Amino acid sequence: MKKVVIAGSRDFHDYDLVMEKFLGLCLGQVEIVSGGAKGVDALGERLARELGYPLKVFPADWTKHGKAAGPIRNRQMAEYADVLVAFWDGQSPGTRNMIRVAVEKRLEIHLFFV
Repeated sequence: MKKVVIAGSRDFHDYDLVMEKFLGLCLGQVEIVSGGAKGVDALGERLARELGYPLKVFPADWTKHGKAAGPIRNRQMAEYADVLVAFWDGQSPGTRNMIRVAVEKRLEIHLFFV
């Protein structure tokens, strides 16, 4: 079973588009991986619940790590997962970092510009 990170911009809330693009990838039975943030992460969690997929959440520990919490969480997800499905507005630094780490870890990457 592939482990799929669904990540992206916090200000993106088009659930129907996330569902459409995800289902179009035909990844089969998967485990959804989330960073636990609002926006695309929350949409991925909803998708997991609605489709009955297992879900693993990697929340960032902002209290312990401060500004480094997001990149630390992204690296943890990339080390755990096989695939990244990213919805990026071309500006979000957190999504940019997630994509960069996924490239470094050689994950299968599906990038959608929104």
